[in-house]
Amino acid sequence: MIDRLKRFIGSSPDGLLGINELTNPNRWDDPEWMAIHRELESYSVDKHCFSDNKEFAYRKGWEWTQAMYGISKLGALTPDAKALGVGAGHEPILYYLSDRVAEVVGTDLYGNDEWTDNAVGGNEADADTLKRPEIFCDREYDKSKLKFLHMDGMNLEFEDEYFDFVWSLSSIEHFGGHEAARKAMQEMARVTKKGGILAVATEYVLTPNYGDHPDFFTREAFEKYIVEASPTIEPIEPMSYRLPDLEYLIDPIMVHLDPDVHRVRHHIILNNGDVQWTSVICFFRRV
Repeated sequence: MIDRLKRFIGSSPDGLLGINELTNPNRWDDPEWMAIHRELESYSVDKHCFSDNKEFAYRKGWEWTQAMYGISKLGALTPDAKALGVGAGHEPILYYLSDRVAEVVGTDLYGNDEWTDNAVGGNEADADTLKRPEIFCDREYDKSKLKFLHMDGMNLEFEDEYFDFVWSLSSIEHFGGHEAARKAMQEMARVTKKGGILAVATEYVLTPNYGDHPDFFTREAFEKYIVEASPTIEPIEPMSYRLPDLEYLIDPIMVHLDPDVHRVRHHIILNNGDVQWTSVICFFRRV
């Protein structure tokens, strides 16, 4: 398997990129990664997700940047590429890609009252995204390349093998449980071209011996429902489950206590009084 990986990665001495990982604040020390981070910020209205250094690292900003960094490193970010975001809301990735690829589609349950209620999950799927997408971008972008569609991630209304790369970031854990997440993985795999890339991030449980969570993923559940979801995709390299440094683990965002979770200091680990979690991302190749 390693020999096969080296043929399409080949940018480091051992042929691996080390991009399949948990939220990693050390990425802020990488100038190449930071260049993408800063460029994404220029498209985003969510400025609190971006920072100059890891002291103020933000998990969501890491997800967006890591996705584009990995897709670029894997050679998928080309001018003729077709790209799909699943559960994408109004992520800056959508606008960023509109200036770099041939076609970008953002899908979500736009206008869904339960999801857009701030008390539940935020307003990422605001109905205005369908009507006035430009209000969620902080600069000009190529409007001819980008479209938004109301669509269920478990039933993607596209033909097989249509997109060169597909991504979904911290969305599938909201689709209705682990089996629903696996179905979404299978759908994303189906619409990705052979040889194409699929990048998926989700919520990763850090609480030791937690057992099973109905929506988030322990390591066992992540491997079962995400990594092994479909025989038509395989991780581009082994997963790293290295934890963020201790300073982040002992200073989480206490979601149930903090009225304003957009605090200044780092926003890497979250805790709701029951479980502690962060993000995990895996890049797959469609086979």
